[in-house]
Amino acid sequence: MDKQEATERRLSREHLLRLAAAAGGAGLLSRADKAQAALDWLNAESGRLQVLDWAGYGNDGGQAMFAQYVKTHPKNKPQFTYMTNESDALAKIHAGLKPDLFRPYVGWVKYFATSGLVQPWDPKLISNFKHLNPFMVKAGQYKGKQYGIPDDWGFDAILYRSDKVTPKARSWGLLFDERYKGKISWFDDLEMLTIAGLYLGFDKPWRQTDAQLKRSQKFLMSKKHLVRLIWSSETNLWEAFGSGDLWIAYAWPNDWVQMKKKKLKVVYMRPKEKPIAWVGMFMLRKGSPRPNLAHAYVNAWSSARSGKWLEDNYGYGHANTLARPSSSDLLKALQLTNPKAVTEPSAHLDRDIPRRAVYARMWEEVKAS
Repeated sequence: MDKQEATERRLSREHLLRLAAAAGGAGLLSRADKAQAALDWLNAESGRLQVLDWAGYGNDGGQAMFAQYVKTHPKNKPQFTYMTNESDALAKIHAGLKPDLFRPYVGWVKYFATSGLVQPWDPKLISNFKHLNPFMVKAGQYKGKQYGIPDDWGFDAILYRSDKVTPKARSWGLLFDERYKGKISWFDDLEMLTIAGLYLGFDKPWRQTDAQLKRSQKFLMSKKHLVRLIWSSETNLWEAFGSGDLWIAYAWPNDWVQMKKKKLKVVYMRPKEKPIAWVGMFMLRKGSPRPNLAHAYVNAWSSARSGKWLEDNYGYGHANTLARPSSSDLLKALQLTNPKAVTEPSAHLDRDIPRRAVYARMWEEVKAS
């Protein structure tokens, strides 16, 4: 395939028709004219691509994920701002930050799709889209439009030192075990109320009633004295866990990988109440002046090569079904041969919380207690 053909394939029919119309009619553009117009269109956007993402996914370790983008667009290298969670990202955007794209997780798809802050992607401009897990692709849709492009995924579960800790059961209850006061860490997110709901046996922990939420909050407040660290930065978690200050933590697969590298005896427990699974969803900010560069960036992230690097180095799964880690242990831990590892019966896929603001307020009250 020559460069001209490759360029045309990267453009949707809708875009080509727009270009043709601007030139005075679709019939007036020759094949060469179309290709040149396409190149002009791709090169029209200027400036550095503004990316709002989690720590470890920018120039602080995640360069391999977007290396192809940098190679193709050296004058539009990404500039990163970091988010500690989705609420933090939302606050930054409301405060005036204007990222071209950002990456909340699957439970926020409906929220952002209805917020007026984002616009749908055009999958035709993402050549790797066809290789992405169909279940995860569908989870990124709202009313038939692709608001989220799935890429990384993993689980919220429990990391513990097997040489220091003897769980009474494979349960979220280990985060609340009185035997390990001062050796436990929670994650700084309203999801802790969901975890409490799971542990307390509520059928719909993402849709708790007022009475259930109050019970979850009261339970967390009663157990907060056990907690040494409520982490928002994985670096802080790694330092505390690696030094021996922590033995038990609400954690992600990468935390298990990093502690294994420190030669610690660690287990990544899948609780009987089931872990919470998440899928990272790239979203395109409405009004972005660089939508085409954003599509190119996400396409680089969506490649099998990027997926394999992510799995090998961070221990997270990748939505590209062609990606496979080098480690057979990791392949088994992430259940990569199971296309629905992130949902029932294996895990609870994170989801929309209709009363998210209430959960957020009650979590802040837990921390302040």
